Amino acid sequence: MVADLKIRYDALEAKRQSIFTLLYGLNADQTTFRDGPSRWSILMVLEHAVIAEEMVLADIRRADTEGTAPKSPEAFHMVIKAFEKDIPVEVPLPELEPTGGVLLDELIVRWEAARTGLRQALMKIPLETLRAPICHHPVAGPMDARETLEFLAGHLDHHLRQIRRIGETIARTRI
Repeated sequence: MVADLKIRYDALEAKRQSIFTLLYGLNADQTTFRDGPSRWSILMVLEHAVIAEEMVLADIRRADTEGTAPKSPEAFHMVIKAFEKDIPVEVPLPELEPTGGVLLDELIVRWEAARTGLRQALMKIPLETLRAPICHHPVAGPMDARETLEFLAGHLDHHLRQIRRIGETIARTRI
């Protein structure tokens, strides 16, 4: 794997391990707690993150980024800033909505498969094609390998903070 991608991938993997550390300290009631009917539980946040990574991997494997819209650095940076500032936004595709009906064990298996597939796909990217688009985000547009990893890291950071906020609510309500 290209050294820059390996560094980014390893950082992304460390974020995933942080989420696992948080999850292993919670019971089933805590992972499914929802602070209102339209709010997501920790398990739903995790399901959404897994679906997002599965969709990115599927897009990379399709490798049909030819003919996609031109790159828009402004759109990409807008998405990253929304993550950094925890700006609430609508999920850009209905397929990204969590069902709330997936068990933690299944999500862990799916996430491991998606992450392994991502690593394998990144290992196949030669240095000379590093700037070529490998996937397409509905708002950010086409993303190369570095941008894809930056997007996934920002997405995971955003949802890690969301999981922590839900955890704080759970602690206050003593579930």
